[in-house]
Amino acid sequence: METVKFPLLYVDDEEHNLTSFAATFRKEYKVFTALSGEEGIELMRTNEINLVITDQRMPEMTGIEFLEKITPEFPDSIQMILTGFSDIGVIVDAINSGRVFRYITK
Repeated sequence: METVKFPLLYVDDEEHNLTSFAATFRKEYKVFTALSGEEGIELMRTNEINLVITDQRMPEMTGIEFLEKITPEFPDSIQMILTGFSDIGVIVDAINSGRVFRYITK
């Protein structure tokens, strides 16, 4: 009997990060990946996704902007920011306002 895997979405503009993430977590989770915020929004609309992890620094839309766009439509999703940069002020504001559940460094 196959176990139901918890669905999660990882959004990052660097394809090698998406590939590594999916390879690491695919056994335990149903992993969806997106190269942009817009692609992530489409995946959210067409799949039941409970956990969203997004990179903060992306060219067309930051991770926080992406989360701000999906929150009204998917208010129950768990949202996390992953970044290799120290955008601490922006991240702290997002956490304090309740938009982000966790901040994870790369």
